[in-house]
Amino acid sequence: MDNANELHRQTIDASHERSRRFGIMRSQRFPGRVLDQEEVAQHLEKSGQLLDLALPVIKQLYEAVKGSGYIIVLTDEAGCILHVTGDDEVLDEAQRLNMVTGAYMAEESIGTNAMGLAIKADRPVQVNATEHFIDVYHRWTCSAAPVHNLDNEIMGTINLTGHASDVHPHTLGLVIAATQAIESRYESNTIQQQLAEANQYAFTLMNNLAFGVFAIDMNDEIHWVNDPACRTLNIRRLHLLNRPVAEFFKEWPKVKRKILIGETYLDEEGHFNVEGSVEKFLVNAYPIKTPENEVLGFMLSFREYRRMLNLVNKFAGSHARYTFNDIIGISTPIQTVITYARKVATGPSSVLITGESGTGKEVFAQAIHNASTRHDSPFIAINCGAISTTLIESELFGYEDGAFTGARKGGRPGKFELADKGTLFLDEIGEMPLEMQVKLLRTIQEGSVTRIGADKDIKIDVRIIAATNKNLAEEVRKGRFRLDLFYRLNVIPLQIPPLRERRDDIRALVKFFLKQKAQSLGKNIPYLSPTLMEKILDYQWPGNIRELENFIEKAVLLDGNILHVTESPVEDHTGFNTLETREAIDQTTDDQPLMSLDEAEREAIIRAVKKLQGNISKTAKVLKISRNTLYLKMKKYGIPF
Repeated sequence: MDNANELHRQTIDASHERSRRFGIMRSQRFPGRVLDQEEVAQHLEKSGQLLDLALPVIKQLYEAVKGSGYIIVLTDEAGCILHVTGDDEVLDEAQRLNMVTGAYMAEESIGTNAMGLAIKADRPVQVNATEHFIDVYHRWTCSAAPVHNLDNEIMGTINLTGHASDVHPHTLGLVIAATQAIESRYESNTIQQQLAEANQYAFTLMNNLAFGVFAIDMNDEIHWVNDPACRTLNIRRLHLLNRPVAEFFKEWPKVKRKILIGETYLDEEGHFNVEGSVEKFLVNAYPIKTPENEVLGFMLSFREYRRMLNLVNKFAGSHARYTFNDIIGISTPIQTVITYARKVATGPSSVLITGESGTGKEVFAQAIHNASTRHDSPFIAINCGAISTTLIESELFGYEDGAFTGARKGGRPGKFELADKGTLFLDEIGEMPLEMQVKLLRTIQEGSVTRIGADKDIKIDVRIIAATNKNLAEEVRKGRFRLDLFYRLNVIPLQIPPLRERRDDIRALVKFFLKQKAQSLGKNIPYLSPTLMEKILDYQWPGNIRELENFIEKAVLLDGNILHVTESPVEDHTGFNTLETREAIDQTTDDQPLMSLDEAEREAIIRAVKKLQGNISKTAKVLKISRNTLYLKMKKYGIPF
């Protein structure tokens, strides 16, 4: 059992012991302390600030989990329920157990549960099934986290409760994200109050915040900007000061009207009209008021939207997109590999995928992950050939705060930690430096990592899938790859055939890429002539599926007007594919004067128009171009319509 699980087990056991000392009976059904209606009203009024901060976040959180069988519970610092919302079925079950506004969920009242334990331990916690002390709660899984004020004191808790069969560690990540959003709101409100009382003090404080702030005067001009705002938008302060805020934030007139009538504008998505800025932000806006409620100006605060997404992703993990059903191919070579890969996918063994560049090794890696018992856990990929030698160690193993110059404050987990309970895909493993191969082998063998700058091991449970286009056995003989690491990775070898060995799949791949590229590029699916299709089927495709995909993208961009498969300045960039043009070139002999491509095309068009007696539609069809293209070419060459 790893350290985290052992700590959790000890925490639960200690809570059970306290529950027994408090006289809680396992047969108990209801909280031991519940306020009456008058007390509830007084208590809600007393907790008004926390409710104002939390309810918008709870609403957003419920939109994310709606219909999945959960309720969301908000308590104060003593565990008294202030608000409950959620799906009707689960809500009804909770009400039958008197989990209602005014009920106390502290250990003294109802024994071991996530809300009481989060307050007691002052940290996020998940309590599942029989980890609850009383029997009737064994049907639940609960994830709770404390909400702190700026003095790091507990203000209350946010809790997600659902059926025990739906237990998932990612729900705890959602709860943590919600509590941080509430704490961010509390922080912003505090800054607003401080601005009204002491501007200089507030300015100093805001320059050390993790989010940008604009102070706006009553003329809607930017009066002050904090340093994080300038850094985030990559713009100098002098380009912002005394300028209308609407130049940079076009939604401002609407936002101003909203907050002046007393409505809130909190954590709304927005963009800033600053050159080079494509980020999406979470924006807050507040009026700045005197103690007499006179509006002095406004404050606009914003932080990068991706920071919140990164927080959720940190707990939700990364996921593979492709499955075996996404692999296109009916040929015997590819079907043989797919069948074999399906069989080995469910096991825990390391897989080494080999094959030429562009054969789809990562697609197979993702498919194996999605067919394994780890499919609900993260799939983390790293390209060992795309990261410098100096960075690959920190990418794989992470680092502690202050481990080296430039290290991110608070440290950073490595790919192994992020892939815990899931799959780590090591692409281009043959490019990994020898010194890193030693550390990788040790990590795989011991099942633990040590961050750079740390002195303790972190247990991990990761399945390794590696891929390379090199012959690793040959690399071992040349001394460029460790034999022991090769044996450790090559437990399940998987060789992906090149496209030239699975020609029966080319038509299906062409059809798939035509549809995909046409959709992504916003164009119609082009017509590929039988002659071109024959050349596609005959070509060797040294770049495999990736080369075919790129070729089809070019064909879509050129509306199918492409002559040859191979790259050639003369053959590939003509921009037309008329039969007459090819004839004009083919029929040129050493005794005939050579003509340019434009001259050949002009002659082909004139001959076709004349032969078809000026019928533009038939001419365009024979030349295999659109009517509009034909008109443009005739205009270009001065050919009368």
